[in-house]
Amino acid sequence: MPIYEFRCEVCGEIFEKLMKMGEDFPPCPKCGEARVMKLPSIFGFQDAADYRSERERAILKRARDYLVDGKVKDAQRFLSLAKEYVKTDAVKKLHDTLSERKPVKGGYISRTEVVIKKKK
Repeated sequence: MPIYEFRCEVCGEIFEKLMKMGEDFPPCPKCGEARVMKLPSIFGFQDAADYRSERERAILKRARDYLVDGKVKDAQRFLSLAKEYVKTDAVKKLHDTLSERKPVKGGYISRTEVVIKKKK
């Protein structure tokens, strides 16, 4: 049996009640008024927008990690799969931007700028 939270519309008293499914709302314990409304419980529902934004941040972070490592093709492949499951503007925009990007010929070259030698 779940615990529900109610608020009296007359006196404003907030109270909890252990109830069976389909049972009528209980009267207010303070004033006895039958006009009470059931309050949404914090644990009773999950905000879908919060879940989507958390998922979107995780996808964008992983794509950024691929790009930092220089793995553009891996980032493109990952975003093409991710945009099918998480349909947000930021994921789609990043996928479109990477798909238009041309690969650099010869890959990425890392050169040493300065070599410091210690005198003996």
